[in-house]
Amino acid sequence: MAEPILRVTDLKVTYGKVEAVRGVSFDVQAGSLVTLVGANGAGKSSIINAISGIVKPSGGKVLFEGQDITKTGAHKLVGRGLVQVPEGRQVLSTLTIGENLQLGARKLRGGAAAAIDGIYERFPVLGERRQLPAGSLSGGEQQMLAIGRAMLAEPRVIFMDEPSMGLAPKIVDEVFKVIEEIRAGGTTVVLVEQNARRALQAADEGHILQNGEIVRSGTGAELLADDGIIQAYLGTGGGDK
Repeated sequence: MAEPILRVTDLKVTYGKVEAVRGVSFDVQAGSLVTLVGANGAGKSSIINAISGIVKPSGGKVLFEGQDITKTGAHKLVGRGLVQVPEGRQVLSTLTIGENLQLGARKLRGGAAAAIDGIYERFPVLGERRQLPAGSLSGGEQQMLAIGRAMLAEPRVIFMDEPSMGLAPKIVDEVFKVIEEIRAGGTTVVLVEQNARRALQAADEGHILQNGEIVRSGTGAELLADDGIIQAYLGTGGGDK
């Protein structure tokens, strides 16, 4: 097997005296979709925040294409192609849709206009409303804007934190279709998702977390086929950190 695009080794994250992540290790192969699932408080969001430089790990190591990025800040990692779509969308609600996308396309320079047009083609509703404030969009439309903005940074690895949270089932279907298209286009996806079953259906590999530790790993299909895993760790779904 090829060397992984991401290698996480003994990663630890603490907040004060609270151990949110306790020595987590896993690899991510280039072009794959890997999901982290588990109950509320399992540590999933803390893991991707630590990998993408948003929070500082208290221990362990993260390698990106063989290079140590453990202490690298988020802004530098974005420049290297590690981009996160944050929980809650976090679009700039008072700026227009077009202005939000322009911020995402800053590194593209001369090619920004064409890239933004590509986002409008993928998400026609954004193109139709490009002059409107982002805050006027529905939750699902804001999620599409957040994903489009992230894709304009030309990610090698895209981290998605709870992309279906608070969305109607039909919109969830649309979000997962987009995620699968991104993965099919060759971008590596690391997904934290409240809808565990749906995430595992899409995933090449899944890791189940409990109390900041990985308790089971396997292909998405393997984990979904294990009734004991479903009952013990996945339940009926629900958001977590």
